[in-house]
Amino acid sequence: MSADVVSPYGRTEPRKGDSAQVRKTITVADQGLYSGICGNLHPLYVNEVHAASTEAGGRLAFELVVAALVTGPLAELGGAHRRISALELRFPAMTRVGDTVAARAEVTEVADGDARCRVKCVRDEGDTVVAEGTAVLSKVL
Repeated sequence: MSADVVSPYGRTEPRKGDSAQVRKTITVADQGLYSGICGNLHPLYVNEVHAASTEAGGRLAFELVVAALVTGPLAELGGAHRRISALELRFPAMTRVGDTVAARAEVTEVADGDARCRVKCVRDEGDTVVAEGTAVLSKVL
């Protein structure tokens, strides 16, 4: 996080160059909670025996669980009066249950009341990018 960003949610006007980050290990509990919410029971994500027998080599973390990690830094950058109005991500590499991921967001532009951000999630092991893309933070109207 940039030194001048008040945390959490204290400043309402993000500035170009502001950034925030969170690091978390994806757990079996995270998988269970997400699977319960969305109903996704795909065996690559919920069946260790099946997942271990595939090229994945073990149970994968849901991509949207990984994506959710970046919402914390985005909320911190957006302040108390902004919400995520757009999020576009790609997932170039797999994340496994048990991996630790650093999720980072950086403000790249502020225009017309919106803050545009670059987002990236990196797996600690090998610094592999597992999610990257852009987000827009808009004022709540």
